[in-house]
Amino acid sequence: MRVAFEGREHDLAAGESVLECLERHGEQVASMCRAGVCQCCLLRAESGEIPGIAQQGLKESWRAQGLFMPCVCRPTGDLQVVRTDAIPVFHARILDVLALSPRVMRVRLSTPDFFRFSGGQFIQLVRPQDGLMRSYSIASLPGEEQLEMHVAMQPEGKMSQWLAASPGAAVEVRGPLGECSYVEGEPERPLLLAGTGTGLSPLYAVLRSALLAGHTGPIHLFHAAAEPRELYLWQQLGALAAGRSNVRIAASVPGGEWTEPGISALPLPDQLLATDLPMKAARAYLCGNPDFVRSTRKRLYLQGMPLGRIHADPFVPPAANGTMG
Repeated sequence: MRVAFEGREHDLAAGESVLECLERHGEQVASMCRAGVCQCCLLRAESGEIPGIAQQGLKESWRAQGLFMPCVCRPTGDLQVVRTDAIPVFHARILDVLALSPRVMRVRLSTPDFFRFSGGQFIQLVRPQDGLMRSYSIASLPGEEQLEMHVAMQPEGKMSQWLAASPGAAVEVRGPLGECSYVEGEPERPLLLAGTGTGLSPLYAVLRSALLAGHTGPIHLFHAAAEPRELYLWQQLGALAAGRSNVRIAASVPGGEWTEPGISALPLPDQLLATDLPMKAARAYLCGNPDFVRSTRKRLYLQGMPLGRIHADPFVPPAANGTMG
């Protein structure tokens, strides 16, 4: 098999991804997670058959244009591919940074002109001086004055440490990307929202979008953290649920016997399976730890939830051999 890239043809080794093939032949293609999540490495196929996994999570219009992720594309025949400029680029500025917990900070950006998004989608944030890029979910809603992100502080994190120290700095915003957003037109459908760590960020936007739209079906939101103080926005979530009989907020924190209502030591996957939501009729949003997202997606499917109603947003860290820092 061969991959033709912008007029140059390269042999594809057995089991090799398109991205690996191009890199082996000296082609420069941006990449970050290398797991088919961040959509940083998008290319466009002009001819050839694209495996379904290489387009998983892309919006329908992009799939129709032949866009795909070469990092997880292992074709069964020849491909002819080119670069794409499908992801729009905007310019913004870091307005402020606020600690939400010992390990999570809220970063707010100025909303670029003509930037259109749905709460829960994600952006690729680029540091202009060196091209360092990371993906972050949008916790804010359209119409709000700022773009809000919840960023996990990493001791050796190049981007998180820079963001914490750089209010006022200019940044590039690529996107929006992803389909982890509230679906209009089905106000009675049960919603299951579950996330670990900063996976709460897109869920917070989906929940507020649903409430703003007047959603009447049951909404169950579950958040897992390593310790109680990492249940950031716990009070805000409680306030959103107050007086709404269809909204339930719960948390999973291991290693203790908790007396506060809603917090349990029961592992998050077990809490989800114990809920009384009718899985065959529900729509789910799973965000955060990739292993949690992957295993829970499978368990919900086995319980009868169609894959098309399971929105998955795994937070995959940058690969060591990624090209975006």
